[in-house]
Amino acid sequence: MTTVELMRQNIGDWVFITPIGNLKLSDAVNHEFKINRVLFVSREKLPRIRKRLGISVPFSEIKKSKHDKEFFEIAETYAVVRYKGNQAEMMTTCFMLVRDELSILATSQLGYKFRRFTGYVGLLGEHRPTSAQYFLFKTGESWKGQGWKLTRAPQVLVLDKRWKNYQRQAFFSKLLDILSGKIHVSDGWRKDLTRATILIGQSLNSTDVANAFLWNMIALELLLTKQGDRYTDVLPKRIEAFLGWIGFWASENYEERIREAYRKRCDLVHRGDRDAITRRDLLFSDDLLLNVLINIVNYIKLFDSKEKIIEFAEKVEAEHRLGQRSKVRPKRLRFFSRRYSEEDFEEI
Repeated sequence: MTTVELMRQNIGDWVFITPIGNLKLSDAVNHEFKINRVLFVSREKLPRIRKRLGISVPFSEIKKSKHDKEFFEIAETYAVVRYKGNQAEMMTTCFMLVRDELSILATSQLGYKFRRFTGYVGLLGEHRPTSAQYFLFKTGESWKGQGWKLTRAPQVLVLDKRWKNYQRQAFFSKLLDILSGKIHVSDGWRKDLTRATILIGQSLNSTDVANAFLWNMIALELLLTKQGDRYTDVLPKRIEAFLGWIGFWASENYEERIREAYRKRCDLVHRGDRDAITRRDLLFSDDLLLNVLINIVNYIKLFDSKEKIIEFAEKVEAEHRLGQRSKVRPKRLRFFSRRYSEEDFEEI
């Protein structure tokens, strides 16, 4: 009998634990934070809640083994998942759950941190600092030199008082309540919101500009479009419904910039054209997502299904055609304006 077959026969109630990198939990969140089925808990608190987690062996006994002791000391934060089933399925499912919930958590950095200061949260070891080395010769001269350039410098995401206060003001706290079912929306809409959130988190966790841009654009499509739409036409109109009231929508040519972003997305998907996508495009898509999400989440009773969003955008468009001031838009729609430096636009 193979190892996998034996694992499939090993059925029970499991407590799956894996170390997490670049994530620190503070007093502000009581050193633990739960997203759906995954509990993130600090190294220091983990032994104190073992009974709550269903771990029958005291950590003092576990740590008598040097190998086991090292496991529970290699990270500041651990992910814990309770699972019922066979061991083989448990391993696959739990790692998938942890990755997805980490992506959701990474989304909390949208608007909170600039991309160059992002904490790339992941399984321990996935996002270590990396650098690229180089050697230079100057043609026709004896000059030479070598050096290195930091290619990934992930910061630690700290769930502290500042982080917590920002999430209350922006969108993430309420978004978690929507994804977990505490706030009611249609089932299909919750699935789309979950998928979009995971994609945004994967984008924020990526150092590849083209990939990050693509995840953002797909997330926008999940939030604002339905099958059969002409995306080049409807995306600008639906984003305009949420953001067109800002004074510089027309002066900064938002509509054409959105069309251009979607064209670049299509060129990447259909022709593999990565070269046209810049960090400016990526940061523009970040800002669109941030402001669309803030307004959807904070008016979720009005936008409790994608159909409601489409209906809202169509009503705003109809008001424009009639030359009327919008009475459909909520009076307190919000816009977070981000100011970037040239350093933020620099490529690797």
